[in-house]
Amino acid sequence: MDEHIGKPAKKSNARKSDPTYIKKKRQRSKQANKKKQRKKQTWQTSIKRIVIEFGLSLILLGTVLYLLSFFTFTFAKVEGYSMVPTLNNDEWVFVSKLAKPKRFKLVLHRDPNSKETSVRRVIGLPGETISYKDDQLYVNDRDVFERFLEDETKRAQSSGGVYTEDWSTKAEQVPKGKYLVLGDNRPYASDSREYGYVDEQDLVGIVEMRVLPLHQVQQF
Repeated sequence: MDEHIGKPAKKSNARKSDPTYIKKKRQRSKQANKKKQRKKQTWQTSIKRIVIEFGLSLILLGTVLYLLSFFTFTFAKVEGYSMVPTLNNDEWVFVSKLAKPKRFKLVLHRDPNSKETSVRRVIGLPGETISYKDDQLYVNDRDVFERFLEDETKRAQSSGGVYTEDWSTKAEQVPKGKYLVLGDNRPYASDSREYGYVDEQDLVGIVEMRVLPLHQVQQF
């Protein structure tokens, strides 16, 4: 019985030593290695294609955003303290270039001389006379309430002072194509009381939102 069982083993061993068998085995091994190599190359090619496509997508997205920002919006950094308490130094705002300036809207405007930008609030529109008396705004001799300065005005008055010094354009109307802008930090702001009216061509856009810091995101 043992001899009968042992015979196939000898036959198997003889087959393994057969040159033809060895050659076929090597060929199968080479084919398997080639198949693995092709799979690896295919995978590497796929990864490269994904990376290239992702990179091109980022470039395209960046180009589109740049073009959109050039014509429709921009981001600006607040410099200084003229807009305290509404906006503080080093905060970032989103500016729409499509919106139109209206009274009490925040605007980003360029200095015609230095080309630096500043955020201020529109107070006077073309064709209007503007004046302040005892912390009260008058537009064409009609009183207009500045709700955004209510707390600051009350604090100043409780101390026996005023938040906005008496001031006026006198009998002069705001010229056509110009705007009168003031900072919300009235006692210390640099604005139209100092540098005059802002030309419409120097208006970059309307400040729609504070975007940084993130914990103080706010729409205006």
